[in-house]
Amino acid sequence: MTMTSTNRGSKARGAALAAVVPLLLVAACSSGSGSAEGEDGEIRMMVNLTDNLDQAYWEQLVKPFEDETGLKVKIEGPTGKSVAESFPQQLAAGTAPDVIQSIFPDDDTAPELIDLGGEAWAKGTPMFDEYAMGDAHYAVGVGTQTQSLIYYNKTAFEKAGISGPPTTWDELTKDLGALEKAGYTPMQTAGDFQTGLQLQQIYHPTLNQLHPKWQTAVADDKLSVGDAYQPAFQMYADWIEAGYVGKSDVGLSPSQADGNFTAGKVGLYTNGSWFAASLDKAGDLPFEVGVFPPAADGQAYPGPQGATMANPYMIRKGIGDEDGAKQLVEYLVTDAEAVEAQLGSDGVFRKGAESKQSGVDAQIQGILDDAPALVAVGEGQGNVRLPATGFNPKFTEVAQSLYTGAAPADAAKSIDQWVDENR
Repeated sequence: MTMTSTNRGSKARGAALAAVVPLLLVAACSSGSGSAEGEDGEIRMMVNLTDNLDQAYWEQLVKPFEDETGLKVKIEGPTGKSVAESFPQQLAAGTAPDVIQSIFPDDDTAPELIDLGGEAWAKGTPMFDEYAMGDAHYAVGVGTQTQSLIYYNKTAFEKAGISGPPTTWDELTKDLGALEKAGYTPMQTAGDFQTGLQLQQIYHPTLNQLHPKWQTAVADDKLSVGDAYQPAFQMYADWIEAGYVGKSDVGLSPSQADGNFTAGKVGLYTNGSWFAASLDKAGDLPFEVGVFPPAADGQAYPGPQGATMANPYMIRKGIGDEDGAKQLVEYLVTDAEAVEAQLGSDGVFRKGAESKQSGVDAQIQGILDDAPALVAVGEGQGNVRLPATGFNPKFTEVAQSLYTGAAPADAAKSIDQWVDENR
């Protein structure tokens, strides 16, 4: 099999994530010239090492590429706590790798990266345009992590007399009441980062239809975050007051919240696609799990899915074998077997992909395939970004204030004040 050829020479600035399109199937490649910084024919790639994505996993993933090209890929873990911490440090020290996995470019690192926008193979990768910086595309990804999902206990729905997933906020609120009467925790929440994240996740489909690219509108002073989110704050405060969201849940860890759902105590649980991996690890459950996209009140249903690029790759400028590095990244994000291997870990999905999936995975795949768009979450990404950094922790703080009696209007003012102070 042959991989499409790449052009030598470095280009400039950008960040990337491609619009989700059907899976592009391309295979191995021609050999490159070898890296000036390592052994002849060696490409250094720094990856995020985890318990399941360990050294052996990565070496097995790149072995077919090595066999086809004769190039050697050296897998390196971060020298610091993470790839995000290590890459800038290594850039400063002059020891940075050729290919970087798991992080995205920022204003500081973008000038050190190759713009992949001119590569034909890159344009077919997930969320390519969504992660552009200006006109440049520095990152290409394998798939997406879908965030606007609600997992539910089908047994709880049956006992509560609920015929199917709600599509409006009124229906959802009524269902929460029915679940409470049936003896279930209506909606599971947790503390730490999860409080604010869940509120964002459940509101993405509505917010992004009422205010498309709302982060950019805030940056352009055409919208305030408070105005965008006050309806969500009001809805959430009403749920807390009604007891549909437990005030004590804010003291739980996300793992404890996961456990409550898998134990069958919970009706609804808002979470991202990564939770599917936790469900798989939990084994046989005492109920069947369903998944549906959140309501989009007064708007088209299903609405846009909040999503992030998963398994992104970037290439550093000035390396010895730019052509070989491009061929490696092309293989990782377009080769059918390489893509499938990466989709099988950590709740990573790709629109149009056809791979072996669990029942829950298949439901998530269907939601992703049916989504009219994938949209930036939280602080944003690429060219769709808020004018302040650190949004998610602040949003969680504001969401948690609703548990202690803060009025929705005050929550909206608080988040607006923070944005104004941190522009």
